[in-house]
Amino acid sequence: MPRGQLSLSVVEAAIGVVLVLGVAAGFTVGAAGPTPSTPQLDALAHDTATVLGTEPTERGRDARLAALARSNRSFARVREPTRRRIVALLPSDVLFRVRTPHGTFGYPHPPTAAVGSATVATRYGPVTIRVWYG
Repeated sequence: MPRGQLSLSVVEAAIGVVLVLGVAAGFTVGAAGPTPSTPQLDALAHDTATVLGTEPTERGRDARLAALARSNRSFARVREPTRRRIVALLPSDVLFRVRTPHGTFGYPHPPTAAVGSATVATRYGPVTIRVWYG
């Protein structure tokens, strides 16, 4: 009874094609790079930082961002009113996170979302506002 056999060169060619396609797919998918930023999100973060950097707190002593960075006590006092103000400033589909020398508040950032950010240097330390679509 005759048996059919594949030519060795056909088997090698098939293995080579699979190998080349696997390597090409690896380069195409690649590793996740840094989170991208968009000009619109950067503008939203910058505008929010500008408003909070010039708007005084309820006590009127410092701007909101300076009060957040001043001390742990000051941060705890102005965190919630500042959170409410940011919610009022940003569109409803934009989430945020604020980082200060004394703490962080806002929403956790998803690793794959495009992010806009603005950092303001206050006399008490830097305050960073990050925004993204959620």
